[in-house]
Amino acid sequence: MADELLTVQRALDVLGLFTSTEGAWGVSEVARRLDLGTSQAHRILATLAGRGFVVPDPRTRLYRLGPALIGLGQLAAESDGTRQIALPVLHRLAASTGRSAVLNVRQGSRYQLTAAADAPGDLRWELTLGRSYPWYGGASGHAIYAFRPEAEVDALLATGFEESTRSGPRRAEEIRERHRLTREQGWAYSCGEVNPHVTSLAAPIRVSGEVSASVSVIGVTRPLEVDPALIDQVLSAARELSALLR
Repeated sequence: MADELLTVQRALDVLGLFTSTEGAWGVSEVARRLDLGTSQAHRILATLAGRGFVVPDPRTRLYRLGPALIGLGQLAAESDGTRQIALPVLHRLAASTGRSAVLNVRQGSRYQLTAAADAPGDLRWELTLGRSYPWYGGASGHAIYAFRPEAEVDALLATGFEESTRSGPRRAEEIRERHRLTREQGWAYSCGEVNPHVTSLAAPIRVSGEVSASVSVIGVTRPLEVDPALIDQVLSAARELSALLR
């Protein structure tokens, strides 16, 4: 049983090597990165390829993620598991701050509203689950992409800022400075970057050392007042979600 679990762990380690910036791997590279024998790395990749989790390119002999993961990814995206885990935290944050609280998850060059808790009272912003926003707009995006690999951000910067609002970022230098400040503070603030009437304060959610999501509170019409108590509440929610979503 122990050997079987170790094999599963190694197969998951191999799949974990594939990222947006390192999307193709050869047998030798996998063996070196995971400290495996070449034959062992080959067997794992061949098994994963047999199930469609990776696909070998006969021309380059490199492996890429396969079609079997597309279906699993769609199922994960449609699952309400993450939402159900996050909602109690978001409801507490909304109740304590008097602001709507949201969870956004990175989706390539955009981030997606995955869970939300409305602010108490009658005045609410319409929160549409599943709606996505450009990576460079809003505190929620800055709290995610400020912690992404530099090569990934460089590739995204090359695509431009077509959806930027009047107050949103329009130059690479602006984004780099926003990211530097976000990393320094541990949180991000934006005013009117996605919608001219919305302000937001967001903190990154770290899962296994990687940031692919953020938790935010948003202010509509009445701008957020960024004070130490509000920052502490958002950072506390991010730490709790980081532990729950592990």
